[in-house]
Amino acid sequence: TFRNRRLLNHIHDLPCMARFPHACTQHLSVVPAHSDLQEHGRGTGHKTADWAVAAMCYTCHSALDQGSKLSKEDRKDTWTKAHIKTMDWLFREGFLKVESR
Repeated sequence: TFRNRRLLNHIHDLPCMARFPHACTQHLSVVPAHSDLQEHGRGTGHKTADWAVAAMCYTCHSALDQGSKLSKEDRKDTWTKAHIKTMDWLFREGFLKVESR
């Protein structure tokens, strides 16, 4: 399983990419929210790889994980959109680069 502490450390510098109305603290306590989807490698007692993360403030991450106000599809959709925004930010800012060979 891919693990990269440097990648996860960069996530803390990003704004929240979920931005739930009335919950988001945007720049405070942004954490890497790993995917809970089996198709990303999630299993019992096994966290997904570090590439499957989205930058979320602690409040939005908790709201997504608790999921009491969101359907399973809404949670999946919200995480996926936040993941795409996170990866876009990391590439645009130069934290992630693709090597040419």
